[in-house]
Amino acid sequence: MNSTKNSAMQTCKAFLDKLGIWAILVLLFLFLSVTTGDTFLTASNLINLIRQICVTGVCAIGAAIVVCGGELDLSSGSLAALAGCASAMLAVNFGWPTWLAFVAAIAGGACIDALIGCVIAFLRVPAFIATLGMMYVLDGFTLLMTRGTPITNLPDSYKFVGRGYIGPIPFIVVILLILVAVFAFIFKYTQFGRNIVSVGENATAAHLSGINVRLIKIASFACAGILSSLAGIMLMARLGSGQPTAASDLCLTAMAAVFVGGTSAINTQGAAFKTLAGALFIGMINNGLNMLEINAYWQKIVLGFIIISAIALDVYRTQQASRRS
Repeated sequence: MNSTKNSAMQTCKAFLDKLGIWAILVLLFLFLSVTTGDTFLTASNLINLIRQICVTGVCAIGAAIVVCGGELDLSSGSLAALAGCASAMLAVNFGWPTWLAFVAAIAGGACIDALIGCVIAFLRVPAFIATLGMMYVLDGFTLLMTRGTPITNLPDSYKFVGRGYIGPIPFIVVILLILVAVFAFIFKYTQFGRNIVSVGENATAAHLSGINVRLIKIASFACAGILSSLAGIMLMARLGSGQPTAASDLCLTAMAAVFVGGTSAINTQGAAFKTLAGALFIGMINNGLNMLEINAYWQKIVLGFIIISAIALDVYRTQQASRRS
């Protein structure tokens, strides 16, 4: 009898461990549905929630790529602001076609983050220091470029990225889902994705097995730069103007989505979907606190504790897995 009960408990625990953040999401959804009355479950609020997490989700995918490669990127929010404002300025002040402004901003973002990757790979500057320094550099460039004022009168083709629909589905949601699928495919079925994971798990062993560790680090940062820049464009399109300070918390929320989802350099399995779940979790927390009329300053405190708890839980799970092995 006891053995059957223990077996059932172990099966249930294994099932919950496999679900991970998705099980927590279901519980959070039920909690908010009860505590906020009918406001949380309204169609308008749910659509707004989904649209809110798309910018964070895209930026978080880029952050997850870097984390899977064993590094950290603190400059993603600043790069998003720079790319978003640059594309808005090219479209409004210089009359560039919207698509060309997007391509230029995204290419510039890729080059900037690739430069960070070079500093880390060749000069051996710790990623924390390199990206922290670049964060201040990019913030300064953004404020100099815009003179601290918003860029208004964006063309409709620009705003469509953040406000348009394809049938009943917001276009911004389509972008996020496509990127999640691409990210999942790359990490599961391509050599590039497997090389990133190998470098993140053990860079020395990856080098000895013939992987160009420096090139992989540079490429992973370049990919993060592309996605951060795209997130910045999506944010400005959603706001309807180029706001130089709009992405101030984007790096924090993106990193929170990665770690809350359970992705790390030694836990990369299902990173794409776990990062999406992490973004949903952060979005639901913020949305729920707003519905409950909790002060916005408390939201930052809650987010900070969530990040600490998620990292502590990941460390605990890693230690437990090491002991079992």
